[in-house]
Amino acid sequence: MGIISQTIRAVGGFAIAAVMAGPAAAQTTTGVTDDEILIGIFAPLSGALTAYGTDPTNAARAWFNDVNEKGGIHGRQIRYIVEDDKCTPAEAGAIARKFINVDRVFAMLGGSCSGATVSIQELVNQEQIPHFMLNASGDAGVYPPTKYQFGAAPGTQRATLAAVMSYAIDDLGAKTVGVLGPEDEMGTAALRMIHAVAEKRGVEVVANEIVPNNATDVTVPVLNVQSANPDVIILTTYAPPTTLVMKKIVEFGLVDKPIISAIQGVSSTDAFLASLDGDTTGLKNFYYAHPLVGETMDDPGLKPFKDLMVKHFPDRPNPGIMGAYGFPHAMAIVHALEAAGPGLTREKFMEAIEKTNFESGVMAAPTVFNPERRDSLRGQVIVKFDGETVTHAGGPYLWDEIVDPSYFD
Repeated sequence: MGIISQTIRAVGGFAIAAVMAGPAAAQTTTGVTDDEILIGIFAPLSGALTAYGTDPTNAARAWFNDVNEKGGIHGRQIRYIVEDDKCTPAEAGAIARKFINVDRVFAMLGGSCSGATVSIQELVNQEQIPHFMLNASGDAGVYPPTKYQFGAAPGTQRATLAAVMSYAIDDLGAKTVGVLGPEDEMGTAALRMIHAVAEKRGVEVVANEIVPNNATDVTVPVLNVQSANPDVIILTTYAPPTTLVMKKIVEFGLVDKPIISAIQGVSSTDAFLASLDGDTTGLKNFYYAHPLVGETMDDPGLKPFKDLMVKHFPDRPNPGIMGAYGFPHAMAIVHALEAAGPGLTREKFMEAIEKTNFESGVMAAPTVFNPERRDSLRGQVIVKFDGETVTHAGGPYLWDEIVDPSYFD
């Protein structure tokens, strides 16, 4: 990667890392020369949410580096610029404008937080620049679909809750479910899919309790769900409130009740278990939705991808599971660049990306884009976690095969 050098650049008043190269030759397609294709990458690389950005960014860069080592794409190397958006809409907006107006990139791959990616959706469509979310997965970023924004590598709430509800009904025999979740955009999207599947399958939602993201006491909502006595408890909470709920489940003696968490409730099994102070009592009948082919980067399916990351970034010998989410859209970009041919233009790239359909080897279901869809992953699996081992329980379940997409129109 001799064409790349590291520097520090200020965006929106903050110092951030950037990957730069020498002056580009004259070009007819923005971000494309005879020798290279320029991609802008952004993610949280500092602050409290660094864990959500560092490894996914490294995964994408490792994939691009590997492509370059193998000769590039039709004689061109992929050059990338990396910026730190700190998961804020303001920083994401400043970086996107810099990529478009100053760096003049061909496409963007970025965003680990839904708010940041959704905030630039209007801009990328106005400027007609393809933007692929790195590992953000908010429904609002891809529903309704817009031409130039692509996302949801880990799957949206439609994918997550379709899997959760299908397993609850088909494998656990649920006739009633109780839900605990936030009242934000993600929680609302999750609840809508829960109701969509419930209506189709004749299942009753007997409780819907609000658990704010900043909750410190979940006694009342858990007691209300206990009083409703659902066959299965569904959690759409983020990781911290999920921990609070699970501790209350133990306290109130609900450990025999099946509990299924959405993907956002279990960032990793190690972190989840640690948050429970190592107490596995509440995990007797605990399940969660999962979009990957493995649970850790050392699992057989994911180990080759870990090895690729470590090869290119040896300073991180143990990348976290979040890193896996950085691969699919980097792969999709490469697939489309190759399919577009030597005479690369944005128009040819867009034609190619809308024919995307491949098995990444990372995700539990195919990565797909077409003219009617911008959510690349529509399927997830359900796994069972008892505090020691993770076992595949069901799936993959594809949400658009479970609920007709017209339900959401």
